[in-house]
Amino acid sequence: MKWMLSVLVVVAFGCKGVTQSENYAEEKLTFGLDSLVQETCVGEECARLRLIWPVAKGDPHAAQINEVIQGQLLGFSQIGEDPGTTLDSAANDFFRSFKAFKKEFPQSFGSWEIEVKGKLSYESDRAISIFFEQYNYLGGAHPNSTVAFLNFEKKSGKSLSPDQLVLDQAKVTQLAEQKFRLFHEVPEGVNLVDDGRFFLPETGFFLANAMGFKDGKFWIIYVPYEIGPYVLGYTEIEFTQEELGDAVAW
Repeated sequence: MKWMLSVLVVVAFGCKGVTQSENYAEEKLTFGLDSLVQETCVGEECARLRLIWPVAKGDPHAAQINEVIQGQLLGFSQIGEDPGTTLDSAANDFFRSFKAFKKEFPQSFGSWEIEVKGKLSYESDRAISIFFEQYNYLGGAHPNSTVAFLNFEKKSGKSLSPDQLVLDQAKVTQLAEQKFRLFHEVPEGVNLVDDGRFFLPETGFFLANAMGFKDGKFWIIYVPYEIGPYVLGYTEIEFTQEELGDAVAW
């Protein structure tokens, strides 16, 4: 009888260990990819919508992360002042606007296009970054593009505000300005305002909206029109962990 009880105890503990392992596997945060690709044409000219984005799964906070990602996709796909509530409705608005424009201006030339590519660009025990690139052409003199980071606290799935991402604003701003000057080859001793190429408020140099992690580094990316004219292009500044230390939430 004692031998039988010992066997039962061993079996019971063994089963409990398997269950805990399975639960851990189910709750581990992972990312897949999803996409939406559609096209409609009027004659030989077409409107194309191509979206690719990461999808979080396997974690209680995955739905919260995916909701923020969907919001970013809707913002990138928006045509007009009224944003769609779903990607399908945003796609319908895009194609409806294209057809209406071609009907009103039948002699207009050119196709329309919106392309968005999103990917998981960084993951640590502390933070997650999703990096987006968007390109669009809706007529006009030239296409437009932008980039964006979505940053999350890994433990909670909550979005990181700029203050939660950049923990030492003064240090990061100072180092970013130094690299900004090098990037644009601003002569030593010349004030950025006096240089004449940049859009700067009275408060002076500022950090870009697009900040986050990718390729193991911290990036600050100024998009066209953010700190200078379209012809200035992108200003991409990168920092290693050794350069910034604990000034950002690696």
